[in-house]
Amino acid sequence: MPRVNIQAPPNLSAPYYDELLDAGINDWGGVSPLTPDFINPEKPWPHLEQLRARTEAQGFKLEARLPVYPEFLSRALDRPGLLRERVQSAADAEGYARRAA
Repeated sequence: MPRVNIQAPPNLSAPYYDELLDAGINDWGGVSPLTPDFINPEKPWPHLEQLRARTEAQGFKLEARLPVYPEFLSRALDRPGLLRERVQSAADAEGYARRAA
């Protein structure tokens, strides 16, 4: 079976975190500690530390990623220009978002 990324918005699925992780999701989507969910403003984002704790309790790691999944970054890096420069400066060695120093 091909590997696919499955996303579930945590602010819309809080009661089901464990079940969703057990079912195979690997992406909580665009969770922001700075902005509200403009599509579903009545459902605030969970606090990142709470989401991290629930995710890690199920044996997974909460990791910030770029808009491009890590497995597709090589395509961006194969092309010269601004996109390549931006991706290289934003990605860590595994292809996730570089942590602020």
